[in-house]
This record gives sequence, structure tokens and C-alpha cells, in this order.
Amino acid sequence: MDSPASAPSGAAFLPLHEIEPTATIKRRLAKLLWTVTVVLVRHAERGAGADPALTPAGQARAALLAQMLQDANLSAVFVTDTLRSRQTGAPAAQTAGLQPTLYAATDAAGLVAAIRAGHAGRTVLVVAHSNTVDDIAAALGAPGLPELADSQFDRLFVLTRSWCATRILRLRYGTPTP
Repeated sequence: MDSPASAPSGAAFLPLHEIEPTATIKRRLAKLLWTVTVVLVRHAERGAGADPALTPAGQARAALLAQMLQDANLSAVFVTDTLRSRQTGAPAAQTAGLQPTLYAATDAAGLVAAIRAGHAGRTVLVVAHSNTVDDIAAALGAPGLPELADSQFDRLFVLTRSWCATRILRLRYGTPTP
């Protein structure tokens, strides 16, 4: 293959990272090449008790999340079977005209499999817990996210999984928490 130094004047070379996979590669490697955008949050502020509801501050944060994602064209809202998770995801699901989808809080691999099977190439919201956000990010291909502290409710992560990598955008929303 000619190197750029030996190429005729005016010849163009595409850098390797700009070469898209062929249809055959996409078909053969579909399990590896799927794409998705996941908006990953921890549930909003909750009260006390075994299965607490959101506090007024938590309800405001959930409403803000729905407002922020109103143009995201969500294809699903995944929540755990806890009241705080369901209440955090409900406004965004309602805004998008969706019914929230339950997932097992401790089954990050199962959640990712469900996203891959039904929402590849789309955008989904996942409402998790302080001790599962990092596991979900790792299952999507972005390891190294620390576990959230019990007082952190304002973190929002946008994970974009493409055929060659997963990128993570770390954001904060609403009233700041430590």
C-alpha cells in the first residue's frame, strides 16, 4: 500500500478511524457492533423507610429530568421495582408516551441484553441506584465509574456505545448535591 509520502499529488487518504465497517462485517459481528445511547441516572432524593417515596426535592428533580429529555426521542425508560426508581422514571416515560420497563437492580448484564435486543440504535433512560450505576456503565463498556455516594443525586451519565467504543459524558442536573 502506498504511504501518504509516496502518494501522487492530490491523492486523499482516509484515516483508519473514519472507515466505516462494511455490511458483511456488521452482519457477522452484530453482537459486538450494536450502538445505543443510554442516559443513566440514580433515582432522585427519597424519604426514609423500607421502600421510600421521593421527597419534594426528588419530585422536582424527576420533573426536571423529564423536561431535559423531552426531545431525546426515548425508546424506553428502564426502572427497578422500587418506588423511588419508578417515581423518578415516570415523568420522563409519560413525556415520551412510554410505559416504564422493570429490570432487576442487580442484573446489569440482563439490562444490557434487554437494551441490545430491543433498543439498539436508539436512546434509553435507565434509573438505577447508587451502588449499581457503576456496574451498568461497566456492562455497557465504560468501566471505572466510581460507585455513587449515598448523598449524590445530581449525577447524570450519557453513555454512547458505538461499534468501536463506549464514550461517557458526565453531567450534573438540578440542585447540586455533594
